[in-house]
Amino acid sequence: MGGVVSLTALNDLNDSNDLNDLSAEILNLGVYFSFWAGKMPFMKDSAIFLSPEGQECLGLFNRVLPWKVKLQEIIKLLGRTEGKDCLEIGGHNGGISYYLRKRGGTWCSVVTSSHARDSVTKVVGDNVHLMENGALPFKKHTFDVVVVVDFLEITDADSVFIEECHRVLKPDGRLLINVVRATPWSLINPLRRMLGREMGKQPDLYLGYTEPELFTLLKHGFDVHTVRKYSRFLVELVNTIVRLIVVRIGENGEGDAEVRKVYAAARFFYWLAYQLDLLMFLCKGHHLLASAQRRAWRARNAPVLIDGRKISEVVLSPIK
Repeated sequence: MGGVVSLTALNDLNDSNDLNDLSAEILNLGVYFSFWAGKMPFMKDSAIFLSPEGQECLGLFNRVLPWKVKLQEIIKLLGRTEGKDCLEIGGHNGGISYYLRKRGGTWCSVVTSSHARDSVTKVVGDNVHLMENGALPFKKHTFDVVVVVDFLEITDADSVFIEECHRVLKPDGRLLINVVRATPWSLINPLRRMLGREMGKQPDLYLGYTEPELFTLLKHGFDVHTVRKYSRFLVELVNTIVRLIVVRIGENGEGDAEVRKVYAAARFFYWLAYQLDLLMFLCKGHHLLASAQRRAWRARNAPVLIDGRKISEVVLSPIK
């Protein structure tokens, strides 16, 4: 059974993760209340040595609650990074790149656009690379840890990207990957499709992944140890609307100043949404964050019979 993902193991992992998610919500109460004061538990270092442009980018990050909660969740699973070579992918604002580097280790960042590269460089200074043609610009077995902040929702070659992450990780390396959790009947889905169309991507990419889909994507080269769910309905609704507005501002040729005004105006609505989401603590979050251990790449496709059926379909079929 080593070549197939165990449904029993997946269900056991889901049950334990649900308990972890509930306890995480209780721990995150401090995050919600500290947001309005502008500080989070991991934001202890001053940014006074940054350039004015860098301070501006970091200031924007510090005012957007979903970005900070995402960073908080990543840090919970990341562990110690001192003395390690680490890669972060898709942190386009620069705030996540900045605070991850503050945790120690040698960090590189990869972004998908020149604008994002400029923004991140203003904050962290160096080791910011541009991904081109879906390839990571690094040699094999370079990193101890790879953190994927936001990427799978903007690529139509997710399996190729996961192979790239596997290639650049050391044999005992670890992958942290953040994705939108697919919720088939969510009222947010039409807005996510609109966001995909506005960004010139396939609309369904922005619907995200279910847990089994994420396991299937990773199973050829990784063992998934932990999956956490975070960010509930109302804040996702507010954030998706804000992102739609920001994308349209970019299409109209307006500058970063207008984007900052939008996020400043949305700050109260983010805070209110999080307070109301506390009443829905039994509902699952709209994002998945998985921690997976690298192993040798081996295809784990289910065997298919000559008539096209899978073994599981034959075994589970009723006898006629």
